[in-house]
Amino acid sequence: MQMHATYPPPPAMMASFADAVYRVYDQGRRIDLRIGQPNPDMAALLARFSASHGGLVTGENPFGQQQSAEANAAANAELAAAIDALGLPRLPSDGGSEDGAWNEPGFLVVGGEGQPVDALARRFRQAAWVRIEADGSAHLAGCEYPLASSGLEPCWPPQVFPGPAGGTGPQPA
Repeated sequence: MQMHATYPPPPAMMASFADAVYRVYDQGRRIDLRIGQPNPDMAALLARFSASHGGLVTGENPFGQQQSAEANAAANAELAAAIDALGLPRLPSDGGSEDGAWNEPGFLVVGGEGQPVDALARRFRQAAWVRIEADGSAHLAGCEYPLASSGLEPCWPPQVFPGPAGGTGPQPA
């Protein structure tokens, strides 16, 4: 069995995710999350579900590549069904730029054994997801994929990671 190298999201992509504001909508209120900052309201929400962790994930814009509104809506509907099939609670969420120019709806997935949100993020070809700890703190979790030149799926699209053989985009470290 041949092993192929995998690569995390490009640093510029992770930086934009780190600068984003993430919001969870619960019982008519909005909980704003920032990467690396504890949030007592989020901690209380997790405690209400007797959960020690959760995660934010979207089905929109796989690999950070803009898709049509219809494709994004279909992906999020499929993601909601996948979360429901796991039997895990989900709440609406979104994440994006402070000015609202970039915004991606998704879900807070509460609890679950192992890393269910990581598996969902990979299934829906996301570059990253947001892990939430019991204290309500949010942390970025990048997803690693092989390069398109590996022949494996899923893989980074060439416009994100053109690979060491050429292109003008970011190169793997």
